[in-house]
Amino acid sequence: MFVLLESCNAAFIEHLQEKLSSAGVNCHVLALGRAADGKEHFAIRLPLYSQMSRARHLLYRDRLFALRIDPQFNPEWQSLRAGPKQQVLQWLTSTLALRISAIALLILIVGSLAETIGR
Repeated sequence: MFVLLESCNAAFIEHLQEKLSSAGVNCHVLALGRAADGKEHFAIRLPLYSQMSRARHLLYRDRLFALRIDPQFNPEWQSLRAGPKQQVLQWLTSTLALRISAIALLILIVGSLAETIGR
């Protein structure tokens, strides 16, 4: 079994599972138990990994699927769809990415200076 996403909102997870199932994705809701904060966590799990790309496409990119989501779950839905964008932004502004950029810039400057001196 493969976990597609987790949430502490059981109604939201069940609603997404229902919509994914109606779109042809075989998925089930799984209660994961309580976390350290005391909230119970739930997950949508997929029995086949081959359905993961279809489910992710529906969740993060498909506009027609987004229209089927009940308006009462709008805050959770918006935060779910914004998650990958925030993750990419965090990766681009991470310390490692900034160090790699600085090293690449330094290599470019040294290479340009070496080429100028060599002429």
